[in-house]
Amino acid sequence: MNQIPKREFPLRFDNQPDQKPFVFEMNDSGRGLVLTVRASGGESRTALLPALSDGPLAQMTKYVGECAKAFVADVAGLHESFKGGELTNRIRSAAAARLGKACGQLQSQGIKEAQDVAASRAALTAVDPATVATAHLRADALAKWNAADRAGREAVAISEATPYETTAALIESGALTAVSDRARDAATERYMAQRLVAKSGSTAAHQIAPTYERPLAVGPDHRAAREAATDELNKLTARAEAVASVEDMLRRICDVLSPATNLSPHDIYNTFDRK
Repeated sequence: MNQIPKREFPLRFDNQPDQKPFVFEMNDSGRGLVLTVRASGGESRTALLPALSDGPLAQMTKYVGECAKAFVADVAGLHESFKGGELTNRIRSAAAARLGKACGQLQSQGIKEAQDVAASRAALTAVDPATVATAHLRADALAKWNAADRAGREAVAISEATPYETTAALIESGALTAVSDRARDAATERYMAQRLVAKSGSTAAHQIAPTYERPLAVGPDHRAAREAATDELNKLTARAEAVASVEDMLRRICDVLSPATNLSPHDIYNTFDRK
């Protein structure tokens, strides 16, 4: 990655008093950098470049922010020397040079991360075929579910006490489509945590520690195993949120660059170089 010189905030190019066509600003919102373009007619567009604390997208997102600062500085210099169509062409070239490659690389990383997150969620929401030991549990769960009213189904879906095989039966059969999004999400998150414990052997990794009250205590520490599973799911959720933030960021960068380059957001997107 190219080394981009750091600049002080707020970074701004103000067209006044010459009434140049655009004002570009770069500010730190506390949640990340905000790139803004203001047209002389009053229209403004913004893009948040989120400050990601960690994860595979954090470093590249930060680099795109440095490239955006350099672009804003470039435009300030271009307004000093060019006008009209030539100015537009120069801004277009600066946008492609500063942000085309960087945004393309971030897009490639984002696609891979989105695929990894989707694969992890798919693995944790998969339902293994019923066995002799579990088939009757799933059948009984579905029978009780079908006999329950809407409120009863919501309660089963939301309750932390609902057994793993019951939720497995509901996911496998598609029965959760009959409840609210809130209840369906609660059931899915609970099932993922339970499945993570079962698949990772977390109960074996978390054993009860002997204490004064129980100096000979042995066996799996189910609470610790559940907490470890919850931590893993929280990390997966954070990764999914980062993917969504970066996707929104790339789209908004296209929107911000569009007026000054006289290109549509779709045309700006086509300048992203993912090679």
